[in-house]
Amino acid sequence: MKICFVYPDLIPHRPDWTGYFYTGIALLSSVLKQEGHQTSLVHIFQPIKQSDFIKRIKYENPDLIGFSSTSHMFPMVKKLAFWLLEAKTKVPTICGGIHPTIAPEDAIRIEGLNMICRGEGEPPLVELCRKMENGEDISRIPNLWVKTKQSIIKNPPRRLLVNLDELPFPDWDIFSYQNLFSERQGRAALMAGRGCPYNCSYCCNHLLREFYGNGEKVVRFRRVDKLIAEIEQVLKHYSFIRALAFDDDILFLSRAWSEEFAEKYSQRIKLPFICNARADIIDQAMVDLLKRAGCSHVKFGLESGNGEIRYKVLNRHMTDGQIKRAFTMCKKAGIITESFNMVGIPFETPKAILDTIKLNASIGVDKMQVTIYQPYAGTQLANLCQEHDFLESSDLGPDFFSPSILKLNTVSSAQVLMFRDYFKALVRYYQVLARLPSIISETSIGLSDRILSAVRTAKILNLAYIPLNYLFRRINLLRLRVKVTRSRAIGWLNYIATKDFQ
Repeated sequence: MKICFVYPDLIPHRPDWTGYFYTGIALLSSVLKQEGHQTSLVHIFQPIKQSDFIKRIKYENPDLIGFSSTSHMFPMVKKLAFWLLEAKTKVPTICGGIHPTIAPEDAIRIEGLNMICRGEGEPPLVELCRKMENGEDISRIPNLWVKTKQSIIKNPPRRLLVNLDELPFPDWDIFSYQNLFSERQGRAALMAGRGCPYNCSYCCNHLLREFYGNGEKVVRFRRVDKLIAEIEQVLKHYSFIRALAFDDDILFLSRAWSEEFAEKYSQRIKLPFICNARADIIDQAMVDLLKRAGCSHVKFGLESGNGEIRYKVLNRHMTDGQIKRAFTMCKKAGIITESFNMVGIPFETPKAILDTIKLNASIGVDKMQVTIYQPYAGTQLANLCQEHDFLESSDLGPDFFSPSILKLNTVSSAQVLMFRDYFKALVRYYQVLARLPSIISETSIGLSDRILSAVRTAKILNLAYIPLNYLFRRINLLRLRVKVTRSRAIGWLNYIATKDFQ
């Protein structure tokens, strides 16, 4: 059989975007190839015309079309599935990914989708392709919801794959690997394991545990030796890679695993890497392990600097002190720090958003990511939004940075956009104010708080942001081109230096 994956992966505000490496599709491709099937990928990272999409599908001539979708990209999947219907494509379709898993009723009702896959897709997709090839009944495969003429058959989940080492290495070649956004800058994306043990109310992880059942071991890591072997294969095939980025929710969860990883990675790989960590569980020993392993950049979910929002709304039980301590330890170790922040959180006020800005200012963070809260279907916080009638739409925007679909009575949409757009500049502004003599500093901060909390200020700054944003984009695009050119030049120099011309 031939399976054609379709992966919508758009970021509208990035004209230079060339897509991200998605381990999920790469693993699905590998396990299917092990079974003797052929695979291909339509990776949609820029807008595509209907005629071009249909032409590409016809060129691939698949026996099965497999969409993979986040909640943000699902409206695009709806459009693509409708295009297939209009073109009278007779190829069966299935959609997997996080959106069909957490919002199956929304996914299965879409015309043009014959099946959805909930949860991890490797075993169910292998079983589906085997049965399709043999002409067998496909309606009772665990994890799949299957449309029939009479009804929708909703099969229960199968047991989770406990040993991730049973999976092959990802199929990097199914992507245009060297042209991907991170990889063209010399940085490879990888996953060491799966799952997260925490219950943040806005995140899907608590839904995954409910889906599989509390008896399942949702958090699993591969053996260090298997992970190192995979990295060595990446470096062997793609000599331009000079750094790594681990996309795991929290890389260093297990102390024993972390110690083994730090020792073997530092000996066999010796490349800088980026990873995610959690401020309330990191200590000096863990920071020392990160540094010894070669971690150059660590990202922490700060999300809100307001304790009440963080604890009661987001269900993130960590104190300001723990957050400050985590950033201080990493900075002392010479590791670049980055914070993840959200604005537009339910029950959040302008003052609460300013608390987030001030906390970032006080920890001296190096980099910041600022997103607008997005209510993912079925999550605890999205259900709370529904109860309070905050939702104005069911379809999310195309990414984390999209305007909110909530109507909050504590902060206006204009203020949410202002704080998103000016967040980083305001962090640096409050850092400057904090360095002034105490009387001047306190007065200036109080006055600034009042001005920035006013709706009128937001409307004025939002108008000013249009020309400023254009200027910032042009500057950032130029910086990116310089960075990419420099990276490629270094890659060629390294190639020439190591090439044996004799």
